[in-house]
Amino acid sequence: MMKRVLRFSLLASTALAAAPALAAAGDGDVTFYRDVLPILQDNCQTCHRAVGANSGGMVAPMSLLTYDETRPWAKSIARMAVSRAMPPWFATEATRGKFHDERVLTDQQIETLTRWASTGAAAGNAADAPAAARFAQDENAGWSFRQPDLVVPLPEPYAVADDVEDLNIDFTSVLTAEQLPADAWIQGLEFRVGGRSVHHMCASAFAPGEKESFQVGELGRNGLGCIALGSGPTFLPEGFAQLLQKGSRIKFSMHYHKEPGPGSGFTDRSELGFYFARGPVSHRAVYDAIGNVSFEIPPGNDRWRVGSAKKFEQDSYLLALWPHAHLRAVAARYELHTPDGATELLLDVPRYDQEWQVVYRYREPKLIPAGSRIEVTLWYENSVERANERRFDSRQATTFGPATTDEMMIGFLNWAPAAELDPAAAAAPAAIPSSGSE
Repeated sequence: MMKRVLRFSLLASTALAAAPALAAAGDGDVTFYRDVLPILQDNCQTCHRAVGANSGGMVAPMSLLTYDETRPWAKSIARMAVSRAMPPWFATEATRGKFHDERVLTDQQIETLTRWASTGAAAGNAADAPAAARFAQDENAGWSFRQPDLVVPLPEPYAVADDVEDLNIDFTSVLTAEQLPADAWIQGLEFRVGGRSVHHMCASAFAPGEKESFQVGELGRNGLGCIALGSGPTFLPEGFAQLLQKGSRIKFSMHYHKEPGPGSGFTDRSELGFYFARGPVSHRAVYDAIGNVSFEIPPGNDRWRVGSAKKFEQDSYLLALWPHAHLRAVAARYELHTPDGATELLLDVPRYDQEWQVVYRYREPKLIPAGSRIEVTLWYENSVERANERRFDSRQATTFGPATTDEMMIGFLNWAPAAELDPAAAAAPAAIPSSGSE
Protein backbone atom coordinates (compact mmCIF):
# COMPACT_ATOMS: atom_id res chain seq x y z
CA MET A 1 0.00 0.00 0.00
CA MET A 2 2.83 2.39 0.80
CA LYS A 3 4.17 1.93 -2.71
CA ARG A 4 0.76 2.82 -4.11
CA VAL A 5 0.71 6.01 -2.03
CA LEU A 6 4.22 6.85 -3.22
CA ARG A 7 3.25 6.40 -6.86
CA PHE A 8 0.34 8.79 -6.42
CA SER A 9 2.49 11.28 -4.53
CA LEU A 10 5.15 11.36 -7.24
CA LEU A 11 2.54 11.91 -9.90
CA ALA A 12 0.93 14.62 -7.83
CA SER A 13 4.15 16.56 -7.30
CA THR A 14 4.75 16.53 -11.06
CA ALA A 15 1.20 17.65 -11.67
CA LEU A 16 1.43 20.51 -9.21
CA ALA A 17 4.71 21.74 -10.66
CA ALA A 18 3.33 21.79 -14.18
CA ALA A 19 -0.23 22.89 -13.48
CA PRO A 20 -1.21 26.34 -14.80
CA ALA A 21 -2.86 28.90 -12.58
CA LEU A 22 -6.55 28.20 -12.01
CA ALA A 23 -8.54 29.51 -14.94
CA ALA A 24 -12.13 30.60 -14.95
CA ALA A 25 -14.34 28.29 -16.92
CA GLY A 26 -15.45 29.50 -20.30
CA ASP A 27 -18.37 28.32 -22.37
CA GLY A 28 -17.85 24.69 -23.34
CA ASP A 29 -14.96 24.12 -20.92
CA VAL A 30 -14.85 20.98 -18.81
CA THR A 31 -15.49 21.88 -15.16
CA PHE A 32 -15.24 20.05 -11.88
CA TYR A 33 -18.79 20.53 -10.65
CA ARG A 34 -20.61 19.78 -13.90
CA ASP A 35 -18.39 17.19 -15.59
CA VAL A 36 -15.78 15.69 -13.27
CA LEU A 37 -17.60 15.31 -9.95
CA PRO A 38 -20.23 12.86 -11.33
CA ILE A 39 -17.42 10.60 -12.59
CA LEU A 40 -15.69 10.70 -9.21
CA GLN A 41 -18.92 9.94 -7.37
CA ASP A 42 -19.65 6.89 -9.51
CA ASN A 43 -16.15 5.45 -9.66
CA CYS A 44 -13.78 6.88 -7.05
CA GLN A 45 -15.33 8.25 -3.89
CA THR A 46 -16.24 4.90 -2.36
CA CYS A 47 -12.51 4.55 -1.62
CA HIS A 48 -11.23 8.11 -1.87
CA ARG A 49 -12.60 9.62 1.32
CA ALA A 50 -11.16 10.68 4.64
CA VAL A 51 -8.84 8.21 6.36
CA GLY A 52 -10.85 5.42 7.96
CA ALA A 53 -14.16 6.55 6.48
CA ASN A 54 -14.17 4.25 3.49
CA SER A 55 -14.95 0.57 3.19
CA GLY A 56 -13.25 -1.43 5.91
CA GLY A 57 -10.66 1.25 6.63
CA MET A 58 -8.44 0.10 3.73
CA VAL A 59 -7.86 3.71 2.82
CA ALA A 60 -6.93 5.35 -0.45
CA PRO A 61 -4.14 7.93 -0.20
CA MET A 62 -6.34 11.01 -0.63
CA SER A 63 -9.93 12.24 -0.46
CA LEU A 64 -11.65 13.28 -3.70
CA LEU A 65 -14.93 14.57 -2.28
CA THR A 66 -14.49 18.31 -2.87
CA TYR A 67 -12.96 20.57 -5.49
CA ASP A 68 -10.25 21.80 -3.13
CA GLU A 69 -9.28 18.21 -2.31
CA THR A 70 -9.33 17.05 -5.94
CA ARG A 71 -7.75 19.95 -7.83
CA PRO A 72 -4.12 19.26 -6.77
CA TRP A 73 -4.45 15.72 -8.12
CA ALA A 74 -5.94 16.67 -11.52
CA LYS A 75 -3.01 15.59 -13.71
CA SER A 76 -2.39 12.46 -11.63
CA ILE A 77 -6.04 11.46 -11.98
CA ALA A 78 -5.87 11.95 -15.75
CA ARG A 79 -2.69 9.89 -16.08
CA MET A 80 -4.05 7.06 -13.96
CA ALA A 81 -7.29 7.06 -15.97
CA VAL A 82 -5.48 7.01 -19.33
CA SER A 83 -3.28 4.10 -18.22
CA ARG A 84 -6.39 2.41 -16.73
CA ALA A 85 -4.48 1.89 -13.48
CA MET A 86 -7.45 3.57 -11.81
CA PRO A 87 -10.12 2.75 -10.90
CA PRO A 88 -8.81 -0.67 -9.86
CA TRP A 89 -10.56 -3.25 -12.06
CA PHE A 90 -8.44 -5.79 -13.86
CA ALA A 91 -10.80 -8.21 -15.62
CA THR A 92 -10.86 -8.05 -19.41
CA GLU A 93 -13.76 -7.10 -21.67
CA ALA A 94 -14.54 -10.81 -22.12
CA THR A 95 -16.58 -10.88 -18.88
CA ARG A 96 -17.85 -7.27 -18.86
CA GLY A 97 -21.27 -6.94 -17.27
CA LYS A 98 -21.16 -10.20 -15.32
CA PHE A 99 -19.80 -8.89 -12.00
CA HIS A 100 -20.89 -6.40 -9.35
CA ASP A 101 -19.00 -3.11 -8.90
CA GLU A 102 -17.25 -3.13 -12.27
CA ARG A 103 -15.14 0.01 -11.96
CA VAL A 104 -14.40 0.79 -15.60
CA LEU A 105 -14.24 4.27 -17.11
CA THR A 106 -15.57 4.81 -20.63
CA ASP A 107 -13.38 6.44 -23.28
CA GLN A 108 -15.57 9.55 -22.99
CA GLN A 109 -15.06 9.73 -19.21
CA ILE A 110 -11.29 9.40 -19.64
CA GLU A 111 -11.35 12.19 -22.23
CA THR A 112 -13.32 14.37 -19.80
CA LEU A 113 -10.76 13.89 -17.03
CA THR A 114 -7.88 14.53 -19.43
CA ARG A 115 -9.41 17.72 -20.84
CA TRP A 116 -10.15 18.99 -17.33
CA ALA A 117 -6.56 18.47 -16.21
CA SER A 118 -5.02 19.95 -19.37
CA THR A 119 -7.20 23.08 -19.46
CA GLY A 120 -6.54 24.39 -15.95
CA ALA A 121 -8.80 22.17 -13.81
CA ALA A 122 -11.57 24.78 -13.63
CA ALA A 123 -14.06 24.61 -10.77
CA GLY A 124 -17.06 25.88 -12.69
CA ASN A 125 -20.38 26.75 -11.08
CA ALA A 126 -21.13 24.92 -7.84
CA ALA A 127 -24.80 25.05 -8.77
CA ASP A 128 -24.04 22.53 -11.54
CA ALA A 129 -22.88 19.91 -9.04
CA PRO A 130 -24.95 16.78 -8.44
CA ALA A 131 -26.18 16.16 -4.92
CA ALA A 132 -23.40 15.01 -2.64
CA ALA A 133 -22.95 11.24 -2.67
CA ARG A 134 -24.34 9.45 0.36
CA PHE A 135 -22.40 6.56 1.80
CA ALA A 136 -23.89 3.82 3.93
CA GLN A 137 -20.92 3.98 6.29
CA ASP A 138 -21.77 7.57 7.22
CA GLU A 139 -25.21 6.48 8.39
CA ASN A 140 -24.29 3.13 9.97
CA ALA A 141 -21.37 3.99 12.23
CA GLY A 142 -18.86 3.01 9.56
CA TRP A 143 -20.54 -0.21 8.36
CA SER A 144 -21.51 -0.60 4.70
CA PHE A 145 -24.89 -2.32 4.91
CA ARG A 146 -26.42 -1.78 8.33
CA GLN A 147 -25.33 -2.34 11.90
CA PRO A 148 -24.07 -5.96 11.90
CA ASP A 149 -25.99 -8.56 13.88
CA LEU A 150 -22.73 -9.68 15.46
CA VAL A 151 -19.35 -7.92 15.73
CA VAL A 152 -16.30 -9.98 16.71
CA PRO A 153 -13.01 -8.09 17.32
CA LEU A 154 -9.53 -9.44 17.90
CA PRO A 155 -9.54 -11.01 21.38
CA GLU A 156 -7.27 -8.26 22.75
CA PRO A 157 -5.72 -5.05 21.37
CA TYR A 158 -2.40 -5.89 19.72
CA ALA A 159 0.54 -3.48 19.73
CA VAL A 160 2.46 -3.51 16.45
CA ALA A 161 5.95 -2.37 17.42
CA ASP A 162 7.95 0.39 15.74
CA ASP A 163 10.56 -2.07 14.45
CA VAL A 164 8.02 -4.31 12.66
CA GLU A 165 8.26 -4.32 8.87
CA ASP A 166 6.41 -7.48 7.85
CA LEU A 167 4.52 -9.64 10.33
CA ASN A 168 2.00 -12.47 9.91
CA ILE A 169 0.26 -13.40 13.15
CA ASP A 170 -2.94 -15.24 14.12
CA PHE A 171 -5.46 -14.53 16.88
CA THR A 172 -8.47 -16.59 17.97
CA SER A 173 -11.75 -15.45 19.50
CA VAL A 174 -14.20 -18.07 20.81
CA LEU A 175 -17.86 -17.15 20.33
CA THR A 176 -19.68 -17.07 23.65
CA ALA A 177 -23.30 -18.11 24.20
CA GLU A 178 -24.11 -14.44 24.71
CA GLN A 179 -22.61 -13.51 21.36
CA LEU A 180 -24.14 -16.41 19.41
CA PRO A 181 -26.77 -18.38 21.35
CA ALA A 182 -27.74 -20.52 18.32
CA ASP A 183 -26.39 -21.53 14.94
CA ALA A 184 -26.80 -18.70 12.43
CA TRP A 185 -26.96 -18.33 8.67
CA ILE A 186 -24.50 -15.65 7.55
CA GLN A 187 -25.45 -13.72 4.42
CA GLY A 188 -22.95 -10.88 4.70
CA LEU A 189 -19.48 -10.21 6.11
CA GLU A 190 -17.56 -6.99 6.59
CA PHE A 191 -14.03 -6.51 7.90
CA ARG A 192 -12.86 -3.29 9.55
CA VAL A 193 -9.13 -2.95 10.06
CA GLY A 194 -7.62 -1.05 12.96
CA GLY A 195 -4.85 0.82 11.16
CA ARG A 196 -3.52 1.71 7.72
CA SER A 197 -0.54 -0.62 8.21
CA VAL A 198 -2.82 -3.67 8.10
CA HIS A 199 -1.80 -5.14 4.75
CA HIS A 200 -4.62 -7.66 4.79
CA MET A 201 -6.86 -9.51 7.21
CA CYS A 202 -8.53 -12.91 6.80
CA ALA A 203 -10.84 -14.91 9.05
CA SER A 204 -11.86 -18.55 9.38
CA ALA A 205 -14.47 -20.30 11.50
CA PHE A 206 -13.88 -23.66 13.18
CA ALA A 207 -16.72 -25.55 14.81
CA PRO A 208 -16.25 -26.74 18.41
CA GLY A 209 -13.68 -29.56 18.46
CA GLU A 210 -12.64 -29.05 14.83
CA LYS A 211 -8.89 -29.12 14.26
CA GLU A 212 -7.07 -26.59 12.11
CA SER A 213 -3.90 -26.56 10.05
CA PHE A 214 -2.40 -24.39 7.32
CA GLN A 215 -3.74 -26.11 4.22
CA VAL A 216 -5.22 -24.57 1.09
CA GLY A 217 -8.29 -26.78 1.40
CA GLU A 218 -8.96 -25.52 4.91
CA LEU A 219 -8.48 -21.95 3.79
CA GLY A 220 -11.52 -22.69 1.66
CA ARG A 221 -13.66 -25.01 3.77
CA ASN A 222 -13.33 -22.93 6.91
CA GLY A 223 -12.72 -19.56 5.34
CA LEU A 224 -15.01 -16.61 5.93
CA GLY A 225 -13.20 -14.14 3.71
CA CYS A 226 -10.55 -11.44 3.67
CA ILE A 227 -10.03 -7.75 3.22
CA ALA A 228 -7.10 -6.14 1.43
CA LEU A 229 -6.59 -3.02 -0.63
CA GLY A 230 -9.12 -3.21 -3.44
CA SER A 231 -11.62 -5.51 -1.73
CA GLY A 232 -14.74 -4.69 0.22
CA PRO A 233 -17.64 -6.25 2.12
CA THR A 234 -19.44 -9.35 0.87
CA PHE A 235 -23.19 -9.88 0.73
CA LEU A 236 -24.51 -13.09 -0.79
CA PRO A 237 -27.64 -13.24 -2.98
CA GLU A 238 -31.00 -13.79 -1.31
CA GLY A 239 -31.42 -17.41 -0.27
CA PHE A 240 -27.64 -18.06 -0.09
CA ALA A 241 -25.75 -18.08 3.21
CA GLN A 242 -22.87 -19.67 5.14
CA LEU A 243 -23.55 -21.57 8.36
CA LEU A 244 -21.88 -20.32 11.54
CA GLN A 245 -22.17 -22.75 14.46
CA LYS A 246 -22.52 -21.59 18.04
CA GLY A 247 -19.33 -21.94 20.05
CA SER A 248 -17.16 -21.62 16.94
CA ARG A 249 -13.63 -20.30 17.07
CA ILE A 250 -13.01 -17.28 14.83
CA LYS A 251 -9.40 -17.29 13.71
CA PHE A 252 -8.04 -13.95 12.52
CA SER A 253 -5.00 -14.07 10.25
CA MET A 254 -3.41 -10.64 10.32
CA HIS A 255 -0.68 -9.35 8.05
CA TYR A 256 1.00 -6.10 9.09
CA HIS A 257 3.34 -4.37 6.65
CA LYS A 258 4.92 -0.94 7.10
CA GLU A 259 8.15 1.05 7.03
CA PRO A 260 9.81 0.41 10.41
CA GLY A 261 10.98 3.34 12.48
CA PRO A 262 10.19 5.56 15.46
CA GLY A 263 6.51 6.42 15.67
CA SER A 264 5.44 3.86 13.05
CA GLY A 265 3.91 1.47 15.58
CA PHE A 266 0.22 1.38 16.39
CA THR A 267 -2.33 -0.59 18.37
CA ASP A 268 -4.72 -2.74 16.37
CA ARG A 269 -8.07 -4.24 17.26
CA SER A 270 -9.55 -5.04 13.90
CA GLU A 271 -13.03 -6.53 13.83
CA LEU A 272 -15.40 -8.62 11.73
CA GLY A 273 -19.10 -7.88 11.33
CA PHE A 274 -21.61 -10.64 10.56
CA TYR A 275 -24.94 -10.00 8.82
CA PHE A 276 -27.47 -12.76 9.44
CA ALA A 277 -29.93 -13.88 6.77
CA ARG A 278 -33.31 -12.38 7.59
CA GLY A 279 -35.31 -14.94 5.63
CA PRO A 280 -35.21 -18.64 4.66
CA VAL A 281 -31.98 -20.00 3.21
CA SER A 282 -32.31 -22.28 0.20
CA HIS A 283 -28.61 -22.80 -0.56
CA ARG A 284 -25.68 -23.27 1.80
CA ALA A 285 -22.76 -21.30 0.37
CA VAL A 286 -19.20 -22.57 0.54
CA TYR A 287 -16.05 -20.45 0.67
CA ASP A 288 -13.59 -22.63 -1.21
CA ALA A 289 -10.04 -22.57 -2.55
CA ILE A 290 -8.43 -24.07 -5.64
CA GLY A 291 -4.74 -23.97 -4.88
CA ASN A 292 -1.27 -25.38 -5.34
CA VAL A 293 1.29 -25.54 -2.51
CA SER A 294 3.97 -27.67 -4.19
CA PHE A 295 5.26 -25.28 -6.85
CA GLU A 296 8.73 -23.75 -7.09
CA ILE A 297 9.40 -20.62 -9.16
CA PRO A 298 12.98 -20.66 -10.51
CA PRO A 299 15.25 -17.64 -9.98
CA GLY A 300 15.29 -15.13 -12.83
CA ASN A 301 12.30 -16.63 -14.66
CA ASP A 302 10.03 -14.01 -16.26
CA ARG A 303 6.92 -16.16 -17.05
CA TRP A 304 6.33 -19.15 -14.77
CA ARG A 305 2.98 -20.91 -14.91
CA VAL A 306 1.30 -22.62 -11.92
CA GLY A 307 -2.13 -24.25 -12.08
CA SER A 308 -4.70 -26.25 -10.16
CA ALA A 309 -8.28 -27.45 -10.67
CA LYS A 310 -11.47 -28.54 -8.92
CA LYS A 311 -14.16 -30.90 -10.19
CA PHE A 312 -17.82 -30.34 -9.28
CA GLU A 313 -19.66 -33.59 -8.63
CA GLN A 314 -23.10 -31.96 -8.54
CA ASP A 315 -24.89 -29.07 -10.23
CA SER A 316 -23.71 -25.94 -8.40
CA TYR A 317 -23.98 -22.17 -8.45
CA LEU A 318 -20.82 -20.08 -8.72
CA LEU A 319 -21.07 -16.84 -6.70
CA ALA A 320 -17.65 -15.15 -6.66
CA LEU A 321 -14.01 -15.48 -7.74
CA TRP A 322 -10.88 -14.09 -6.10
CA PRO A 323 -7.37 -14.87 -7.42
CA HIS A 324 -4.74 -14.46 -4.72
CA ALA A 325 -0.95 -14.40 -4.95
CA HIS A 326 1.95 -12.16 -3.91
CA LEU A 327 4.60 -9.87 -5.38
CA ARG A 328 5.74 -12.02 -8.33
CA ALA A 329 2.24 -12.73 -9.69
CA VAL A 330 1.47 -10.94 -12.97
CA ALA A 331 -1.63 -12.65 -14.40
CA ALA A 332 -4.51 -14.93 -13.40
CA ARG A 333 -7.23 -16.88 -15.17
CA TYR A 334 -10.24 -19.07 -14.31
CA GLU A 335 -11.64 -21.43 -16.97
CA LEU A 336 -14.69 -23.69 -16.90
CA HIS A 337 -14.53 -27.06 -18.68
CA THR A 338 -17.95 -28.73 -18.98
CA PRO A 339 -18.65 -32.46 -19.54
CA ASP A 340 -19.65 -31.82 -23.19
CA GLY A 341 -16.10 -30.69 -23.94
CA ALA A 342 -16.81 -26.95 -24.02
CA THR A 343 -14.49 -24.39 -22.43
CA GLU A 344 -15.65 -21.05 -21.05
CA LEU A 345 -13.50 -18.19 -19.81
CA LEU A 346 -14.77 -17.21 -16.36
CA LEU A 347 -12.18 -14.58 -15.50
CA ASP A 348 -9.09 -13.22 -17.22
CA VAL A 349 -6.79 -10.85 -15.31
CA PRO A 350 -3.79 -10.14 -17.59
CA ARG A 351 -2.37 -7.48 -15.23
CA TYR A 352 -2.66 -8.99 -11.76
CA ASP A 353 -1.58 -6.60 -8.99
CA GLN A 354 -1.10 -7.92 -5.47
CA GLU A 355 -1.69 -4.43 -4.11
CA TRP A 356 -5.32 -4.57 -5.26
CA GLN A 357 -7.12 -7.69 -4.03
CA VAL A 358 -10.29 -7.53 -6.11
CA VAL A 359 -13.14 -10.00 -5.46
CA TYR A 360 -15.22 -10.61 -8.58
CA ARG A 361 -18.81 -11.21 -7.41
CA TYR A 362 -21.35 -12.44 -9.95
CA ARG A 363 -24.44 -10.30 -10.51
CA GLU A 364 -26.42 -13.52 -10.90
CA PRO A 365 -25.40 -16.98 -9.60
CA LYS A 366 -23.79 -18.93 -12.44
CA LEU A 367 -24.86 -22.55 -12.94
CA ILE A 368 -21.97 -25.05 -13.08
CA PRO A 369 -23.13 -28.43 -14.48
CA ALA A 370 -22.24 -31.60 -12.59
CA GLY A 371 -18.99 -33.10 -13.83
CA SER A 372 -17.52 -29.72 -14.74
CA ARG A 373 -13.99 -28.68 -13.85
CA ILE A 374 -12.75 -25.20 -12.98
CA GLU A 375 -9.07 -24.65 -13.75
CA VAL A 376 -7.16 -21.77 -12.14
CA THR A 377 -3.85 -20.60 -13.58
CA LEU A 378 -1.48 -17.93 -12.30
CA TRP A 379 1.68 -16.62 -13.94
CA TYR A 380 4.70 -15.26 -12.07
CA GLU A 381 7.69 -13.08 -12.93
CA ASN A 382 10.80 -13.68 -10.82
CA SER A 383 12.99 -11.29 -12.82
CA VAL A 384 15.55 -8.78 -11.60
CA GLU A 385 13.44 -5.95 -13.01
CA ARG A 386 10.33 -6.94 -11.10
CA ALA A 387 12.37 -7.65 -7.98
CA ASN A 388 13.72 -4.10 -8.07
CA GLU A 389 10.21 -2.70 -8.52
CA ARG A 390 8.47 -4.84 -5.88
CA ARG A 391 11.36 -5.25 -3.44
CA PHE A 392 12.04 -8.98 -3.29
CA ASP A 393 15.05 -11.22 -4.02
CA SER A 394 14.82 -12.83 -7.46
CA ARG A 395 18.08 -14.74 -7.00
CA GLN A 396 16.36 -17.48 -5.01
CA ALA A 397 13.78 -20.07 -6.01
CA THR A 398 10.43 -19.23 -4.45
CA THR A 399 7.85 -21.57 -2.92
CA PHE A 400 4.47 -21.37 -1.20
CA GLY A 401 4.50 -19.43 2.07
CA PRO A 402 2.64 -16.81 4.12
CA ALA A 403 5.15 -13.93 3.99
CA THR A 404 4.77 -11.22 1.37
CA THR A 405 8.14 -12.17 -0.11
CA ASP A 406 7.03 -15.83 -0.37
CA GLU A 407 4.41 -16.76 -2.95
CA MET A 408 0.91 -18.18 -3.01
CA MET A 409 -1.23 -19.75 -5.70
CA ILE A 410 -4.86 -19.69 -4.59
CA GLY A 411 -8.02 -19.30 -6.62
CA PHE A 412 -10.66 -18.57 -4.01
CA LEU A 413 -14.30 -19.00 -4.97
CA ASN A 414 -17.76 -18.91 -3.41
CA TRP A 415 -20.18 -21.55 -4.60
CA ALA A 416 -23.24 -23.48 -3.44
CA PRO A 417 -24.92 -26.76 -4.42
CA ALA A 418 -27.82 -26.10 -6.79
CA ALA A 419 -30.06 -28.55 -4.90
CA GLU A 420 -32.14 -26.65 -2.38
CA LEU A 421 -31.89 -27.33 1.33
CA ASP A 422 -34.63 -28.96 3.36
CA PRO A 423 -36.84 -25.99 4.39
CA ALA A 424 -36.92 -27.22 7.99
CA ALA A 425 -33.13 -27.15 8.20
CA ALA A 426 -32.82 -23.83 6.40
CA ALA A 427 -35.14 -21.67 8.49
CA ALA A 428 -33.77 -18.41 9.84
CA PRO A 429 -32.03 -18.86 13.25
CA ALA A 430 -34.33 -18.62 16.23
CA ALA A 431 -32.00 -16.53 18.36
CA ILE A 432 -30.17 -13.44 17.14
CA PRO A 433 -28.10 -11.36 19.57
CA SER A 434 -29.91 -8.11 20.27
CA SER A 435 -26.85 -6.00 20.95
CA GLY A 436 -25.13 -6.43 17.57
CA SER A 437 -21.75 -6.65 19.30
CA GLU A 438 -19.90 -8.09 22.22
